[in-house]
Amino acid sequence: MSVFNELKLKDYVTLLGTMFGASVIILSILGVLSPDDYLLPWAALMWAGAMTCDLLDGYVARKLNQVNKIGKEIDSLSDAVSFVVAPSVLILCASLDGDFPIFGLPAEGVMIGVFVLIFFGITRLAWFNVENKGEGYIGITTPMSAAFLVSFFLSNHYFQQLATYLPSYYNAMAPISYFFSNTLTVTFFCIILGLLNVAPFLRYGAKVQLRTGIWKYFIFILGTLIVITIVLARGFMGTSFAKFAAHIFPLIFVFCLLGYFAYGFYNYLAIRSRGELENSKN
Repeated sequence: MSVFNELKLKDYVTLLGTMFGASVIILSILGVLSPDDYLLPWAALMWAGAMTCDLLDGYVARKLNQVNKIGKEIDSLSDAVSFVVAPSVLILCASLDGDFPIFGLPAEGVMIGVFVLIFFGITRLAWFNVENKGEGYIGITTPMSAAFLVSFFLSNHYFQQLATYLPSYYNAMAPISYFFSNTLTVTFFCIILGLLNVAPFLRYGAKVQLRTGIWKYFIFILGTLIVITIVLARGFMGTSFAKFAAHIFPLIFVFCLLGYFAYGFYNYLAIRSRGELENSKN
């Protein structure tokens, strides 16, 4: 029997997301090799496509009641490409392209953080496949850690361009940007995100896992902001307003993601205070 006889519509949506994830990797590499300043942001746009497909395949599966074993494997492998390897390559290539100032660590040193992120990201996906019972999860998901990296990259990428378009704002914020957006700090970010993928002190309930309530809008807003960011910066031919919007929109989402991390820790403390920690489900 052909493998294509086993595939359902949701699986093709997942595979489309994998192609978007592969495009992130390809465009990131080309962004280092080419002088075109827009290839790396377009790689981030491709990641938004991968995120959209990740949301859409679940919707299609529920609406059409499509469940199959091969689909579960495809979904996990696709996540490994789109939400572990792709954002890691994007951050590494951005570093090699000079997006992050050197601060005590060569641009290639970001590979240390990238290796840690990939190690724990893949581990988290395998762990989730084994332990997942649909009742919540431990640690942040790989899409959320990827969202942090992509949003952080976009905000910093367009901030660096404000030196020309909004020099007063750039000069005021440059010390903060230099502290948070140098190669050493970015390496630590990748290491910390990797560890948070499997952190036992971050716990999320079924509503978060199933993306119901406010969480489905939270994820939708992410993709929308990323698309608006890149379209604004490109479509308005690089005006100061467009560059500032391209910087501030992803920055807002970075802070939203920090709230998501804090919520996981708050939920952990709540479970622990009720004495339910040992019996809580993964």
